[in-house]
Amino acid sequence: MALVEVVVALGLLTLMVVSSTQAMMQANRQSAIMRTLTAARGIVQRNIDTALTVGWSFNNEPAMLALTSATGTPYDDDAPPASNTDGVVQIAVMEDGTTATVPGTLWRIVAAVANADGAQIRRVTFRLDYTYLGRPYSVQMVTNRAIDD
Repeated sequence: MALVEVVVALGLLTLMVVSSTQAMMQANRQSAIMRTLTAARGIVQRNIDTALTVGWSFNNEPAMLALTSATGTPYDDDAPPASNTDGVVQIAVMEDGTTATVPGTLWRIVAAVANADGAQIRRVTFRLDYTYLGRPYSVQMVTNRAIDD
């Protein structure tokens, strides 16, 4: 009888260890997904904030607020202005700062907003598309901006 109890106890212990390990792996995976999503949201929010605060007058239209096609253009906010054409941003980088682990494509979409007063208003959209752990993700934020003059 004691041998049967030991075998059952070992079976239950094994089942508990396997279940706990799987749960911890799933929790770790979900945490990594959420960390990456938070970083992507931060990048998009940073660009929306810049679009809202950059100076814009009749004589000086910033490149960030220039009109684009309906599908948008790639925008690279982590490169010098002369080379910000590829739209690839690094969402997550290894601690050594050299290895990109999660690159994404940042899209900038700017459209004129029609209004009865004929005011200069732009609808600015930033969308960051990336793939993490084999699944596609997208973060998008939209704002309206009027000219400063």
